[in-house]
Amino acid sequence: MSLNEAYEEIELIDYFQQGERKALHQVYALFQRPLCFFTEQLIMDTMAAEDIVSECFINAFQRKEDFPSLGQLKSFLFTAAKNAALNYLKAQKRHDDVHHSIEMGAERFSIDVENAYIKTEVMQLISLEIEKLPPQCRQVVRLSVVDGKTAPEIAAELQMAYQTVLNQKAKGVALLRTALIKNELLSLPMLVYMLAILQR
Repeated sequence: MSLNEAYEEIELIDYFQQGERKALHQVYALFQRPLCFFTEQLIMDTMAAEDIVSECFINAFQRKEDFPSLGQLKSFLFTAAKNAALNYLKAQKRHDDVHHSIEMGAERFSIDVENAYIKTEVMQLISLEIEKLPPQCRQVVRLSVVDGKTAPEIAAELQMAYQTVLNQKAKGVALLRTALIKNELLSLPMLVYMLAILQR
């Protein structure tokens, strides 16, 4: 297997448990961005979210033998990030409900976590579909939808005509809408949320 070739899921978790460097990097690449997005939704602090996620990966790597499947590893990482986010909010005294009522705070935080997790899953699915777009279209849509950049910013970054950016974005969004609508595994709320993101 070449260095650039990714492991399949079963191989990946086996090599991860063995501490194989390439597998560790692949797991990190697979979950780091979604975890940062998820955590930032909860604490509204990008740098702190990245620090929390780094600690979660360190903990997971130290306990690598405990995860017989990729699903269990993913569950551990998101649970660890959620717990660390709650601890961060308590320490920073930014979560109003925590001060007024522990029970109300826990209930509110649970809702925040659920919403953040849904948003994270949505962005992961959108990112997967973006990777299937034609190259130029993929670049524009990724910068627009995932990174939240404006058309002038994208035109400057890619050294592309402004109208070309608009055309490529329109083409990409149309292709994404079609792909998402055809996805029978999506619940109606997730589909509605995805389509709303694409309209921004």
